[in-house]
Amino acid sequence: MEEALQILNPMTSTIFWSIIVFVILAVLLWKFAFKPINNIISRREKEIREKLDDADRKNKEARKYLEEQKEAIEDSRAESRKIIDEGGNEAKKIKEETEKKAHDRARAMIEEAQAEIRREKARSINEVKNEMVEIAISASQKIISEKLSAKDHKKLIEESLKELKEL
Repeated sequence: MEEALQILNPMTSTIFWSIIVFVILAVLLWKFAFKPINNIISRREKEIREKLDDADRKNKEARKYLEEQKEAIEDSRAESRKIIDEGGNEAKKIKEETEKKAHDRARAMIEEAQAEIRREKARSINEVKNEMVEIAISASQKIISEKLSAKDHKKLIEESLKELKEL
């Protein structure tokens, strides 16, 4: 039983030395293990915070850039609508100008054709008159070939021409 009591009642010197060893071990662990581990953890924590802040900043920049791109797209759409409208208006103007030019050209062609018709009509009338004069002269010559002189003959022709012009 004494043995049992010795086991249950340790020696005070053992307890004292156990406490001293424990304190020395705790100081050594604190100095050589816990401080470097704590420093590593602090550095890692700082890096993680910096990366999170950087990620937030980049996220804000990305949102800002996205908004700018949306605005640019809207501006481009508005400008393209404006260009299309201007193109339509320009096409209408060109169409109207082309139609006007075609109308003017057609009118000019009609006027030119009418003038040509008048010229041809006058020329035809003159030809008919000349032929009538020729016929009249030849008929008159046959009838009065012996009774008229060349001078009288010319006078008769001129009078006939005057009468035809009056008609």
